[in-house]
Amino acid sequence: MNNYFDLFIIGGGINGAGIARDASGRGLKVYLADKGKVGSATSSWSSKLIHGGLRYLENYEFKLVRESLKEREVITNIAPTITKPLPFIIPYTKKLRSKLLIRLGLFLYDHLGGNTKIPKSSKINLNKKYSKILNQKFSVGFQYYDVQVDDKKLVEMNIDDAKKLGATIVEDRKVINANRIDDGWEITLDNNEIIKSKILINAAGPWINEVVNNVIKTNTNKSIRLVRGSHIITKKLYDEEIAFTLQNEDNRIVFVIPYKKKYSLIGTTEVEVKTADNPSISDEEKIYLINTINNHFVKQISNEDIVETYSGIRPLIEDYNEASKVTRDYVFDLNIQNKNSPLLNIYGGKLTTYRKLSEKVMEVLNPHLPTHNTKNWTHSKNL
Repeated sequence: MNNYFDLFIIGGGINGAGIARDASGRGLKVYLADKGKVGSATSSWSSKLIHGGLRYLENYEFKLVRESLKEREVITNIAPTITKPLPFIIPYTKKLRSKLLIRLGLFLYDHLGGNTKIPKSSKINLNKKYSKILNQKFSVGFQYYDVQVDDKKLVEMNIDDAKKLGATIVEDRKVINANRIDDGWEITLDNNEIIKSKILINAAGPWINEVVNNVIKTNTNKSIRLVRGSHIITKKLYDEEIAFTLQNEDNRIVFVIPYKKKYSLIGTTEVEVKTADNPSISDEEKIYLINTINNHFVKQISNEDIVETYSGIRPLIEDYNEASKVTRDYVFDLNIQNKNSPLLNIYGGKLTTYRKLSEKVMEVLNPHLPTHNTKNWTHSKNL
């Protein structure tokens, strides 16, 4: 096998998988290595939504919401077998966001992304429609739509396409060293195999700075905050194919989403942690999610109703806000010590924007790549 590649990608989460697919489809020679199984970490620990991020509007992240809504439409079109639009109900409560603020947010949410097949939002009478699900104190609500996705499958489909397009994908293979050489990078794997590549992309998600410091041994001025998001799964709390966006007094929201026909998926939390390894839900997080349900639903739940839990670590770019206000956008750190060996570190990002992120990676790296097809293509080609 020829061991010289155009791109070497560390990390087989959704960003790494998306970049591998996009670059391979442009005729570039791609190698991707993941220390575990592709899509088995942060990318499969999400709330399983392709969404614009309604609550990001409160942090004035209009650009991110607009891009996310446009991508919601694209991903629904290119991955029809693993996505489906789902109505979300927001029960209104006087103590929290005003009706005017919710209406304004939903108006922006309906229109920021341009034309869409996804239905628009509306005000609804909760006592008429959902009195068997919600407490009587919730009489007014708002309905909007987002898209449910099989997150792990989305990663795997991108990886499968990348392989078909010629990419080399290896799992359970850790990168232990990366050195700059005259015409690129020399990358050592934990089986002592050495791969040479013109460009190195660090898409290690929560482990990004660990890779920068211990593997690449270079400096970055970007710091991240690791935030654990935990979910609980219960037997389904209601039969309808609807989801709920529940508001809490700490201004956070919790989703309740139909899951695998028999269950309800409830989350997420936001707890700052020091390490990305082996995340698991705390008792406090369980209580927080249980209390949120019991404050809103007729059906009350307890610890005994939890059939499963999972937790994921989100690597958020440090901007010194409280965890719920830290941006979900992504940032590129392009490091070029000599023009022949670029390093691109990818910070942040979310499931919804992975495809657009991949296109932007190709745009940023274009001046450093050999001749290839520069035309964007992933928006129109089904996974």
